[in-house]
Amino acid sequence: MPESSVILNDLNKVFIPCRTVLEMEALTSLFLEYYNYDLIKEVPKSQPSSQKIIEAFRILECKPLERIIEYFIDVVVHKLKPIVMYARDHQDRFRMGNVSAYTQTRVCLYLALHRLKLKFLIINHFMKGFKENKFKLNLPDEQEGLGAHAFMASFYKNYTHKNKMNLRLMLSTKRVSERVSKLIDLKDIVTNEDIIYAITFKKFLDDKNRIKFIMREIKASLFVCKVMFAQMDVLSPFTVGKETMIDAEEIMLSQDFIPVLIPAISNCYLGNNPAQLEDLFRAYEFMMKRVLEGLNYGIEIASGGQIILGLDETIYNSGNIFDI
Repeated sequence: MPESSVILNDLNKVFIPCRTVLEMEALTSLFLEYYNYDLIKEVPKSQPSSQKIIEAFRILECKPLERIIEYFIDVVVHKLKPIVMYARDHQDRFRMGNVSAYTQTRVCLYLALHRLKLKFLIINHFMKGFKENKFKLNLPDEQEGLGAHAFMASFYKNYTHKNKMNLRLMLSTKRVSERVSKLIDLKDIVTNEDIIYAITFKKFLDDKNRIKFIMREIKASLFVCKVMFAQMDVLSPFTVGKETMIDAEEIMLSQDFIPVLIPAISNCYLGNNPAQLEDLFRAYEFMMKRVLEGLNYGIEIASGGQIILGLDETIYNSGNIFDI
């Protein structure tokens, strides 16, 4: 199937019908710009009503935003049924095709998981490229003297550019069927550009706030996923049971992961210390692998064991964002 046909399939079956996931992600991201994630971290466990979410997000008399939450909770989340959790053999697993990825009641959850994993893959793609290039950045000559700031600027620019590319792919209205285009016309209160702007509008930040911005984006996607999993009575979807229990969610939010390791790698880049960079990268790769394994485990749970992904695989099409 040509790439354009694959994208069109996901666009019509997933991205457009589940636009509410992107709206909730954008709304949560805006909330986290002003409030701490701890204020809403435990909210999903109570299987909240739409009114409770509206109150938690401090929304007062704003009908468009209230409608986003009401549709997400009262329609999309309400359709989700509890998952029967059972012990199963984790050996010799195989992917059973993509049929379950379009299951009507869970497709919005798959999209939320897709977005969350994609954000970590964007980060990991940049970091792997940096390592493969022998810890060097491909910078224009005029930026070579920026040191650690150059690393953080490149890291942030790469993340925001690829994230925006993915959003434009998912929110495209150029290649949709006539039936779907009619549905899009009903949602003009919050436009596609509003969503993209809400998620990507920060451009001129210092290095510290660049990391905070990316963490805010991760927490926004995580919150949306957790609300949906809680409705299915799964409170710890990213906890993988191996020799020891590994809570990937805890690593995602840990200050010792992205908030500390990325700036530390940036400083080592400034100091031109390859040995220390190697040590930091071992720690980074260990944590990132655990996060991606946890996300894959969550996807496996959500699909009843039918979607088994590799560490670098996504549920839906991500266009060519990793090729440029």
